[in-house]
Amino acid sequence: MSNRLCILLIEPSFLIREGLKTLLSNQGQPYRIEEFDAPVDDLDKLINRINPDLVFVNPKLVIRLISLPRYTENNFEPYYLGLIERTTPAHIQGKFDQRIWLDAEKSDLNKVMEKVLKHLRNGQSDTESTSLSEREISILRLVALGNTNNEIADKLFISAHTVMTHRKNITRKLGIKTVSGLTVYAILNQLIKVEEIQGTD
Repeated sequence: MSNRLCILLIEPSFLIREGLKTLLSNQGQPYRIEEFDAPVDDLDKLINRINPDLVFVNPKLVIRLISLPRYTENNFEPYYLGLIERTTPAHIQGKFDQRIWLDAEKSDLNKVMEKVLKHLRNGQSDTESTSLSEREISILRLVALGNTNNEIADKLFISAHTVMTHRKNITRKLGIKTVSGLTVYAILNQLIKVEEIQGTD
């Protein structure tokens, strides 16, 4: 990432767009921004044209939100921050690297922004390297419940290749290579219950 952050902002509300820009400015982060307040029909094309470091997305504005483009034609890897309402379905929330609740308090918003900018500036720090994203947690749960890569892909509306990439990241972050080990981790961290596993037999 260059010192000047390239941002794509997809959000219908003028007030929310301005608020996000204020949050960024308060962090002392220089940026250039492309704003969209109308429905986006082809997110892949838009991402490839802009090559953003950070993408703020209100999922209501993305038509056919099946998956998020992970790598652009120029090998950019955008970081996706979902602008989420409490009524947004869980399978949509799980598509993003990070969430911002649209009704969140200012202090919470600042914390999320600090975390995201730190990740983008430095890559993953030591503490972040073991922190799973929302999407990784969703995949970990499904792995622990005995789902195959293809089954996980179908349930999360992503490709099997994307599932495998996330599983490699989960293994790297946690240092756990076996499904049984991941299952134990999921139980100990209350991501699943023992009864759920028994129910899959």
